[in-house]
Amino acid sequence: MWYYQQGSNRMGPVDEATIRGLLASGQITIDTLVWTTGMGSWIPLQQSSLGAGLPTPPNAPHMPSATPQGINHAQKSRVAYIVLAIFLGNLGIHNFYAGRNNIGIIQLVITLCSLCTILLVPLFILIHLGLFIWRVIEMITVTKDGKGVDFN
Repeated sequence: MWYYQQGSNRMGPVDEATIRGLLASGQITIDTLVWTTGMGSWIPLQQSSLGAGLPTPPNAPHMPSATPQGINHAQKSRVAYIVLAIFLGNLGIHNFYAGRNNIGIIQLVITLCSLCTILLVPLFILIHLGLFIWRVIEMITVTKDGKGVDFN
C-alpha cells in the first residue's frame, strides 16, 4: 500500500493501480511525494519503484527558467540597479533589488554600524569611502541578478 502527498495533505493508503490512475488523470505528477512501508523517507514518485518505466518530461534547455508555479521571473533592469547603487548604495538597496540579499544585508549592517563612529569623523569617512568603492565596483562588474539571470 502506498501513500502520496497532495498539497499539504498526506493521502492513503492506496494500491499501486490507484496511484497510476491518479497519475494518468493528472491529479498527481511524477514529482508527487510518495511513501510505502520500508522506505526511509518520502520521495518523488519518479524515483520510487512506481516510477519505473514512466515517461519523464524531456529537458528543455531552451526554455526560460520558471518558478515551480510556471511563472517566469521578470528580468531586472541594469539601469535601475545602477541608479539604486548611486543613490541608495550604502544601504545595499541595489542588491536587494537584484535578489542578492546576503550582500545587501552586509552593506546595510556596515552602514548602520558606521553610525556608531560618526563622532570619529576620519573612521566614519573611511568606512563610507570603502562602501563607495565597493558599490562602484559592483556597478561595473555585476551583470546578473541573484538568480543568475542577465540584466536587461
